[in-house]
Amino acid sequence: MIVYACSDLIFSTKVRSTGESLNLPMRQVRGVEALDARLHQVDDGYLNEPVWAVLIDLDLGDSGLALIEHAHGHDPKLPIVAFGSHVATDILQAAQDRGATVMPRGQFAAQLPQILRHFASGDE
Repeated sequence: MIVYACSDLIFSTKVRSTGESLNLPMRQVRGVEALDARLHQVDDGYLNEPVWAVLIDLDLGDSGLALIEHAHGHDPKLPIVAFGSHVATDILQAAQDRGATVMPRGQFAAQLPQILRHFASGDE
């Protein structure tokens, strides 16, 4: 399963619908507690599969960085992609320093189907 955290409903819907169109299990998280539940596969009555990758919107600010730290702390090999404004170089660098692969939001949006397919294939 691919988990994701986005700052706005429209972009969140784009991520989810792109994954669903590729028949990939997708689950949104809204904070560290929810991410931890997904990483440990806590049964909450909803989609609950092993996590293959984590996608983080850096417009979430410090909470996005906390999600990266938590995911990386859980499994340093877990792929994490963080995306944000191309002019927000400080937070992009902070995300990279915490173990995420970073990219500008436009590039992430343009390559979203390929990114999701890549993680679904099990390649790193």
